[in-house]
Amino acid sequence: MSAPHVQLILDHDTEPPAPLRAALNRVQAQVSIRSLDKAIAEGVSASADLCVILHNSDRGTDVLDAVLARASDRACGAMLIAADRPADENETATGTLTGWGTLSDHRLKPFGRTGSAPLNADELTGRIKALCEIRHPIRRMRDELDLLRGGRSSHWSQCHDFDEQIRLAGQIQNDLLPEPITDTGPLSISTLYLPADFVSGDTYDISRLDENCFGFSLADATGHGLPAALLAILVKNSLRGKEIYGGSYRIVEPDELLGRINDELLTNNLRQCHFITALHAIFDRSANEIRWARGGVPYPIFFREGEPPRQIRSSGSLIGAFANQAYEVARIAMQPGDVLLFHTDGLEALLLGREVCHSDDALLNTDWVRDFAKIGPEDALDRIRRLAVNRDPDEWSRDDITAIALRMS
Repeated sequence: MSAPHVQLILDHDTEPPAPLRAALNRVQAQVSIRSLDKAIAEGVSASADLCVILHNSDRGTDVLDAVLARASDRACGAMLIAADRPADENETATGTLTGWGTLSDHRLKPFGRTGSAPLNADELTGRIKALCEIRHPIRRMRDELDLLRGGRSSHWSQCHDFDEQIRLAGQIQNDLLPEPITDTGPLSISTLYLPADFVSGDTYDISRLDENCFGFSLADATGHGLPAALLAILVKNSLRGKEIYGGSYRIVEPDELLGRINDELLTNNLRQCHFITALHAIFDRSANEIRWARGGVPYPIFFREGEPPRQIRSSGSLIGAFANQAYEVARIAMQPGDVLLFHTDGLEALLLGREVCHSDDALLNTDWVRDFAKIGPEDALDRIRRLAVNRDPDEWSRDDITAIALRMS
């Protein structure tokens, strides 16, 4: 990919913080600058692969929505950074990443975890690369569909054939999902898999590793459509955490497994959609313990009777962005009645709606999470199925949703 064009949209008295400048240098971006007022009036440059909106922390969401509305016809990504003003002129400008995604339906479509973490050059570099890379296939697909639907009967026929192929690809992808596993006691497993379209960038896997250990994985490929679906299938085959040598075997630990996938994606040097978020977990019933590593997926939610739901946090960045990444292993000893919920960010998109900014723990404050322990995993996930079908498309940025709930009996 040639040097990406990144347009900085600056609010009054703001300047790019050091981590952002470092990230732009790393991707060798061609940078243009536009004031926020001008962006509201004229929109974003037609050639921009990504617009980074650096706004004052007290700026109202209506103004930010106006900029996104002006840019919605551009197949480019957007990143929102709230500027933290220095106390005096000798201090360095800082900021907080408050949102990132692709522009659709005049709003910011949540594309991954958003929150109020301080800026980090490594994380910004990965997200800038991901958003710039995805712009070109999205725009090309949009142009191709416009051409197919241009009015000629042959174009309509091609469009119909294309839709049929997409449906068939989705069916194949569903056929590759794991069959239910029996004899997992004392653990019961509930799953949810809701593609946003006929094919999905999400996938998951459940496997028996040996007599006492079971593996659980989920992955979310960058973007949507066929490229993301193909990458999800590729990654799924790498998520099996067991190596067999002759008459013996070895269980691959979660951090090692994610590290291998990270190296594979970097080695393959895919031209499109080469980033993923993923998680791999192992349940050892001999110790009633679950251990896992995550790379970019939302933090798991843990439910225990008599305690408020909480996230279990561990470090782990996008997979496929940088070499030699470390993925922290988290673990928890499960007690009867405990539930651990792994999920992709589509769940946040559905439950939080079209919020431009929300904190990492915003999901904990939803009615669905508060009711989860009372109604149980099966009913809770079924409620998500119904909500995804019935919710007005204008109220949320439709996305693939995958979840695995593990409950100790």
